[in-house]
Amino acid sequence: MIGKSSKIEKLIIIFTDIFIIILSYLFALWLRMHSGLFPKSVPIVFTSVHILTLFGVTLFQIYIFYEKGLYSEKNFLRRVKQVPIIIQSALITIIFLLFFSYLTKENPFLERRSVIIIAFIVEIFLLVFFRLVIFRNFFHTLLKKGIGKENVLIVGKKDIAERLELALYDFDRFRFLIKAKISENITVNSVEKFIETKRVDTVFFIEEGIEKNTLVNLIALCKNKNLQVFLLSNMFDFAFSNVDMTTFEGIPVIELTQKNKFFNLLIKRVIDIIVSLLLLLILLPFFLIISIIIKIDSSGPVFFLQERVGKNGKKFKMLKFRTMYKDNDERVHKEYVTKLIKEGKKDESGIYKIKDDPRITKIGKFLRAFSFDEFPQLINVLKGEMSLVGPRPPIEYEVENYDQWHKRRLSVKPGMTGMWQVSGRNSVGFEDMVLLDIYYVENFNIWLDIIILLKTIPAIVKREGE
Repeated sequence: MIGKSSKIEKLIIIFTDIFIIILSYLFALWLRMHSGLFPKSVPIVFTSVHILTLFGVTLFQIYIFYEKGLYSEKNFLRRVKQVPIIIQSALITIIFLLFFSYLTKENPFLERRSVIIIAFIVEIFLLVFFRLVIFRNFFHTLLKKGIGKENVLIVGKKDIAERLELALYDFDRFRFLIKAKISENITVNSVEKFIETKRVDTVFFIEEGIEKNTLVNLIALCKNKNLQVFLLSNMFDFAFSNVDMTTFEGIPVIELTQKNKFFNLLIKRVIDIIVSLLLLLILLPFFLIISIIIKIDSSGPVFFLQERVGKNGKKFKMLKFRTMYKDNDERVHKEYVTKLIKEGKKDESGIYKIKDDPRITKIGKFLRAFSFDEFPQLINVLKGEMSLVGPRPPIEYEVENYDQWHKRRLSVKPGMTGMWQVSGRNSVGFEDMVLLDIYYVENFNIWLDIIILLKTIPAIVKREGE
């Protein structure tokens, strides 16, 4: 898990932020209209429009806080740096409210301009005061009592590890509890053992003293376990590129922890449901035609159900149109994929598709060429087992041959299309495919999904699925 104390604090602060934003607007409305401090004017009638607007403004501002990194570890541990973010976000919210008013011709909270000004001042004061005074003292009191301490593991060169330990103590002696330092015989198994036995929350890796391939797998291990990860590095040139630089008492470290993408994931799920449902309704006649042709072409069921490995290793039944003859031998594909993963790719044939595979039916070749066989997976998307965009779901025997860093692609929902499908489709080698998937995991956002979906259409038309 991400650092215990930070996670608890973030949840408390997010709910407090919501309360303060709502309170600020209601207080401003009351102060302007009912306190007697301002000249009397036509009273504002509080309606359902005000309630809906207040709800929307609150969610919008929390989203801006989140997008600007107010809840990120980098800014979270340094509360003074949060002040300009709070002011900027409040101003953006006011602009949003003005724009909303212009579009809808509704004027909730804008009946008197002083209401917005008062709400802005009160909100800034309360948000800053709670962060710099109330929360600081409250959480430090809990940490002094041992509540919410972060168990830390330091891995790497001994002298640097000792300097880092002192720096963490000086930075916040109550927050970090050093459980162990590993400087010799550093392997994935030894570090994993320490993580499990010491119940580690946060890991600091020192690049100097760790073999590079081991370091890559160690970082993947920690990220797969959702731990807080920091790296002391002179160079940083591998796939995990979505990083933040921070310092602990003058020692620069790179934060590698997966960013919280709750809002993007929520929007992604809404899009998945709407798009998959619409496409299923539109494609229903097409599905019926394909089903009839499949039955005429060869004996066997219309659909092919195959167990795949989804997010965090959870298995599910993936649905496809059947493109192979009934009772085909799966060992051929298993041997091919196992060799591909272990030895690497030596030609430009498909990653998972054997060239001129005799097991494929006549209609199957056509369906695969245009990826029509994948369309039933819209049902998997609707059920929440898959997403429209994401790494392709592997078969269990493929995962058995993965290195630790390969497993990073399993940290998100699998998708119908993804980075490697629009970057060369089946001509991409296995290692490159994994790197592209990891890039997607680390840099996911809604706009990236939209770009991938748009690029998928010409890839299908060009028959790059062959």
